[in-house]
Amino acid sequence: MDVKVRNKVAEIQQALEQDEQRISLSDPVAKMMLVALAHQSCEIERKMDQTVERLSERFCDQVLLQSNLKAQPAVTVLSIGNGRECTPYFIDENDAFTYKPTKCNYRPIFKTRIVPGRLMACFMNNTLLQPDKQPVQATWPDNRYNKELWLAFDAAGEVNTLEDVMIALSHPLPDDSLTAEVGDVQIPLSLVMEDMPRTLNSNFMLAEFWKKSLVYYGLWLYRFGKCSNKRTLHRGEIPAWIMDSYAQEILEPFIGNRFLWIRIKTDRGISLPLDTAILLNCIPAVNYDIQDVKLNYSEPIQRLENDKTGTYFLDVVQNQEQAQDFFIRDFDVNQYDNERIREDVTNLYRHYVNDYFAFVDSNSLHDGATLRSLRQSMMQVYDSLDEFRSGNVRRYGGTYAIRNPRNNQQPMVLTYFTTNGERGNLLRRGGRLTSTNAAVGDVEALIDATGGRNKVRDIKTRKELARHIVNSNDRLFTKMDLLQYCKMEFMRAFGEEAISYCNISLSESNVPVDRHIEKCINVHFQILSESLKEEINKSDFFDYLKINIELRKSFSCLLIIFI
Repeated sequence: MDVKVRNKVAEIQQALEQDEQRISLSDPVAKMMLVALAHQSCEIERKMDQTVERLSERFCDQVLLQSNLKAQPAVTVLSIGNGRECTPYFIDENDAFTYKPTKCNYRPIFKTRIVPGRLMACFMNNTLLQPDKQPVQATWPDNRYNKELWLAFDAAGEVNTLEDVMIALSHPLPDDSLTAEVGDVQIPLSLVMEDMPRTLNSNFMLAEFWKKSLVYYGLWLYRFGKCSNKRTLHRGEIPAWIMDSYAQEILEPFIGNRFLWIRIKTDRGISLPLDTAILLNCIPAVNYDIQDVKLNYSEPIQRLENDKTGTYFLDVVQNQEQAQDFFIRDFDVNQYDNERIREDVTNLYRHYVNDYFAFVDSNSLHDGATLRSLRQSMMQVYDSLDEFRSGNVRRYGGTYAIRNPRNNQQPMVLTYFTTNGERGNLLRRGGRLTSTNAAVGDVEALIDATGGRNKVRDIKTRKELARHIVNSNDRLFTKMDLLQYCKMEFMRAFGEEAISYCNISLSESNVPVDRHIEKCINVHFQILSESLKEEINKSDFFDYLKINIELRKSFSCLLIIFI
């Protein structure tokens, strides 16, 4: 007799004794009925427990979109230095920039034109700004050009157009009617953050996070648009109004040299702080790589993730001709549970056995030939289940590409994207990268890489994520929403076991802001483990959390996060 059944029999006997009724187990009929009742009761309880667990996991899988569970790539902004190439050239997703300490590749979000050269000076607000020098006020100010931005760019070669060139500023320009002029050629100028990246267009919140993170790090990217110019852009000497505004000894480095004078203006005028940093040839980049895998008749299934290199599957390069030839299965989400398979087969075995004997009792054995063969097959499967108990066989893991069985005769090559998740965040500001493009010079990170997250594999974290999405539709309305979101992100970043060493609490306070008092919500992470605290301090978790809360919150209170 099974232990659970034995305990249930004892429980039933105890309940009957309380009602002053006794059943003697020495009576074979009474014992058989009591054991049958206990066995059926245990079966009902077991199926009820399975139903609740399966419903909760099924609910999580239905509520959560794939983009919520899969890994997220880190984003950063890179500065492209001058190399051996003098003429302008393009950089696109085929160019990889490698950060050697982590062996992570970063690829451009946009196709960008690189114009080799140096930004020599900037004239704005009647002030001359030069690299590594103090600002110089105009001796004889000319207010006609006071609200414009003039850049002196020393190009290494001839430049026919500035289309798709990017420029980075540490303060924003006015957002209305931005135009640039080089000689008599007019070029529109637009904010890069208003464009939708091709690589990130499958994840709206990731694109919004990228835009918000640029503002958080104090960086605004602008891109030169199309122009109808068909000739080489004019290089000119220093404009007359600048010559008339400064003493000759101040302008000595510019006299006699011919630069590309880029004049940026708007209808409302431009006024930037004197500490504004300006840099050309900058590109936003994402931590992802492009890989290929071959599916054929002999190898119809291939894994798309690699635990040794720490790469996660991100997305498939769209190809309409191959859309019906394969499918993607993530076994970290749709996991095969060996113990659950064993239970299902056991239930099916008992079902066939019961049907077989019931059929034999009411009919001849010859009529039950089909059921008998089914029963024998299920007995063979049932006898082999001991090899597949939990712990005996390693679970499947990772994402796989599987060839469609209906069309697997011809081999196919599948191209897909991978990312390094949280490891991509290890690129810090000032980090140097190498490039596969021979024309590229020194490549340096302008801001810390941020936003990289590993795939959600833990069922507890998935349940927390599903609870957050169901309760608030991925928005933050109340303190409870904020607390639950912080808990979910903490579990995703450091694992479901780490939450047992962390207490998250909220409190309210008032802080002075620009000569007035504003209400503030404090999020306090009390970490009970020193090793975990050290791991958190080394990560970008709090920056990532603050940016994402700002994207989702529906209240105007300030937010302070501290540990």
